[in-house]
Amino acid sequence: MAVMKTTLATPSYPAETAPRTAVLPLAASLVFLGTIWFFVIAHLRVGWTYNPQYNYGWSVPLLVAYLIWKRWGERPAPAGNPTIVPLLVCTAGAVTLLLLRFVAEANPDWRLLSWAMSSIAVAVSLAFVLQVGGWPWLRHFAFPILFFFVAVPWPVQLEQWIIQNLMRSVTAINVFFLSVAGIPALQHGNVIEVRSGLIGIEEACSGVRSLQATLMVSLFLGELYSFNIIRRMVLVIAGIALAFICNVIRTSILVWVGANRGLHSIESWHDPAGLTILLVCLFGLWLLSLIMSRGPTVLIDPPAAGTFDWSRRIPAMLLLGLALLLVVGEAGTRLWYRMNESEIASSRWTANWPQSAPDYQTVAIPAAARDMLRYDEGGGASWSGADTHRWMMYFFRWLPGQTAAIFVKIHRPDVCLPASGLTLNRDDGIHLLTVNGVKLPVRSYRFDDNGLPLHVFYCYWDARSSFDTVSTAVEEDWSAAGRIRAALNGRREIGAQMLELVVWGYQDDAEAKGALEKQLAAIVQAQS
Repeated sequence: MAVMKTTLATPSYPAETAPRTAVLPLAASLVFLGTIWFFVIAHLRVGWTYNPQYNYGWSVPLLVAYLIWKRWGERPAPAGNPTIVPLLVCTAGAVTLLLLRFVAEANPDWRLLSWAMSSIAVAVSLAFVLQVGGWPWLRHFAFPILFFFVAVPWPVQLEQWIIQNLMRSVTAINVFFLSVAGIPALQHGNVIEVRSGLIGIEEACSGVRSLQATLMVSLFLGELYSFNIIRRMVLVIAGIALAFICNVIRTSILVWVGANRGLHSIESWHDPAGLTILLVCLFGLWLLSLIMSRGPTVLIDPPAAGTFDWSRRIPAMLLLGLALLLVVGEAGTRLWYRMNESEIASSRWTANWPQSAPDYQTVAIPAAARDMLRYDEGGGASWSGADTHRWMMYFFRWLPGQTAAIFVKIHRPDVCLPASGLTLNRDDGIHLLTVNGVKLPVRSYRFDDNGLPLHVFYCYWDARSSFDTVSTAVEEDWSAAGRIRAALNGRREIGAQMLELVVWGYQDDAEAKGALEKQLAAIVQAQS
């Protein structure tokens, strides 16, 4: 491949005074920025660790560091004089991050906070770059810093909208392929009915994980190969299309295996097919990047980095003071919550399985659900009530110190059941029920299951729930007002439980709720 080297004239910059001792300013910069990013990454680690969809987030800080290092050798000479504006941004960012950290301790799952804290870290970093090197440095280092946003979990509403639409699209395409292949198949929401049974296109099969991973890789490769904006857009669009096509191929293989070899065969093919398709997708992106990078290469000698007075541009004492403020604020936050936890019991009730009920049998929890929820105790069961109505129960418990319970909040019945083909008729909201001396915030739903009424009673309880009154229980425990109130009261999750009861056949809602109270009286047991 021919390589054409073109040496462009290096612009001249006015020489600045020789740098004075820069040890203290550099150390202060590392301490300040390190403290800011430590708090942000510590907050995001919950989602990166417990949500498989965002496991790739752990690699993003390393990729950001690599891209900054790559651009460091090509940095332009600093320009302009330092101003007060970047310092005000750094100060305001540190103070705001301190306040957000206080609220985040009670709400590690609040994605609005994740975006707010990440935005502060990015804004402070950009302001610091502007202070040190002026606008040339800001333009030069902006992309590697902004690249961090690919690791921030998407807003729940956007994420669920994308997931549900992806699952429906993938399901419809698979039903079409089965019909073409001569295999009878019917679509029920995100479930495919074939001769061997029902095959569900679950969240893990929606393709959202590969979509997010390819988006991250596309942006990284575009920066790695220094593509222009057009080529970067082409790479991103190609990555999205490749992720969708590869996932359709993967799910088609799984559905075909399930339809021809039985539902039990899907599990053995699930993970190998997913890994193979992901590797094919990433290799395809890399190959496309190589193709777009072919052709004459113009090598431009970078402008001289120049020298400047670090002491004049970096107020070391201010940065150290802000870092100290964050550390002291963190200590105060932990002390505040620990003082209030002394009055809260980690668990005040438990659930008894009605094993003596007619037709009682356990219900297996799918491996994908176990991996997502990561509960310490729990399971499922079904039985027949005294009036022959069929009941089903799920109960899960997370012990203190476990934060995986936060992910059950975005998988409530009104989110998941419509995806399985059920129609939500009514959401009656949360009502506080007192059962055997225990106050339970229970949310009631009514669905249509192919013409049969289905009632779902859902209770998510954590240490804060036992302190809710009738007026506050009507609101979601994780509403904005409830989240802030929990922080002001020093109540964070130190153990959680989820109880869900499902019953078929009650035409009258009041009759269904009366039957629920009788079931709860036999199931819920208070603990001292």
